[in-house]
Amino acid sequence: MDRGDQVTPCATRNEKVFNCLYKNPEATFKLICFPWAGGGSVHFAKWGQDTHDSLEVHSLRLPGRESRIEEPFANDISQLVDEVVCALQPVIQDKQFAFFGHRYLISILKISGEFLLS
Repeated sequence: MDRGDQVTPCATRNEKVFNCLYKNPEATFKLICFPWAGGGSVHFAKWGQDTHDSLEVHSLRLPGRESRIEEPFANDISQLVDEVVCALQPVIQDKQFAFFGHRYLISILKISGEFLLS
């Protein structure tokens, strides 16, 4: 099965998939956060309000949670990784960045990193 048929274009997905409550065009660095199992993006996205001006915080918003509550939960790791990689590329292309993640999402982070570096 071609997973590309099920995926919307990257440009329309990054705002849906990654939450950035406090955009900072002057930031020189981006922190990309991956919530813990059962967690949401808002906990980390709020960090953007209290961080140094040189930092912009983005947090992964998973299907079936928060503003994506109408979507089914992800049950295919490959499809989830594809979505994360596609949405992440425009977020990290212009500035230095670091990943911060918890538990099972570390596997997504690792796989995503392999895709992004290839």
